[in-house]
Amino acid sequence: MQQCYPTATSTNEMVKLHIQTTGLGEPQKQKARTKKMDLKTLRTPCYTLDKSIAKNNAETMLKRAESLGCTLRPHVKTHKTIEGALLQTGGRRSGIVVSTIREAEFFAENGFSDIIYAVPITPDKVPAAASLSTKTQFHVVVDNTQQLEAVLQHELNKKWSIFIMVDCGYHRDGIDPNSTAALELADAVERGGKATLTGLYTHGGHSYNAPTPDKIEDYSRQERDAVSLLAQKLKPKYPNLTVGVGSTPTCSRPPADGLSGVNEMHPGNYFTYDYNQCVIGSCTIEQVAVRVLTRIVGIYPERNMFIIDLGWTGCSAQGATHNYGLITSHPELELKVLKQECGEVVPKEGSTIDWGKYSVGDILELAPWHSCAVGAMHSKVIVKDGDKVEEWIPCKGW
Repeated sequence: MQQCYPTATSTNEMVKLHIQTTGLGEPQKQKARTKKMDLKTLRTPCYTLDKSIAKNNAETMLKRAESLGCTLRPHVKTHKTIEGALLQTGGRRSGIVVSTIREAEFFAENGFSDIIYAVPITPDKVPAAASLSTKTQFHVVVDNTQQLEAVLQHELNKKWSIFIMVDCGYHRDGIDPNSTAALELADAVERGGKATLTGLYTHGGHSYNAPTPDKIEDYSRQERDAVSLLAQKLKPKYPNLTVGVGSTPTCSRPPADGLSGVNEMHPGNYFTYDYNQCVIGSCTIEQVAVRVLTRIVGIYPERNMFIIDLGWTGCSAQGATHNYGLITSHPELELKVLKQECGEVVPKEGSTIDWGKYSVGDILELAPWHSCAVGAMHSKVIVKDGDKVEEWIPCKGW
């Protein structure tokens, strides 16, 4: 299915925010470098982002969350950059979600607070989580008592802040919201006075495989109902819980009847979107802010193919059944095979091409299948901002 649905603070200020000193000590000086640059001179493969599109995506989601009576707590793992996070939050340095402890440390070092580490924690990460908790407002996620016990065994000079991960039908992590175990886990958090149950968290990751936009809305209702019904059961003891939902598909197409019982949304991929989101109907191709640039290495008419300098180390092997993305600069071509450091591009079925119009070194632009995976593979983001080009340096590591 290759279906796309029809379109429906200044840089200087951001840099100033980025380098300010915080109570956590001197932040990392990874400020955006703004300069004139000819994109044709970039070494490929490289990861590019259109800032105006990403900023519009960020503002649209902020407005959507507000209209639904929710706070937007953006996930920042798609880009892992200070500059991107500030666009997502509307400029505030608080209220974000991360997927690694290193991301949490990176953003805390740069003045961010109120950070959820949204992966159920393992014992090896508890000391680092404790350090973060003493320096900033930091939350850990659990979905079973073994994780909780590992956390509570580590003494803090204040209470741990705990979110319970709830399964909304994805069946990856998360506790069954209809089980007695969910109620027992909630009570176990505060028993002994070492921790506070701060909220409930769920992620409808199965929405990434939705066959239609209507099905996305079904998944968004599943998310809402899973956490809101559990929150209702817990309300007599825990009346002020943060109740959060969020995947990019479900937050891009929320339930028509709203998000009653939910007060927070935490999508992340929406900032850039990608071809996967376009295919399932979360966005249009015009809303996809990222491209992977690659060059033609060889032209082989007798084999009906080109070789490019992009392999699965530069754009991920996800989305093979959808050609790993869409070659937006040359719609007559598609990516057929990815090796480690090269790929095979062929004419689309039914296309007749003039092989003579292509040259070694020509740039192809790929809207990748999954921007989160691609972003993790590159050491910098080349950001196009009008006639300027910035370099954003993402966090790396776990």
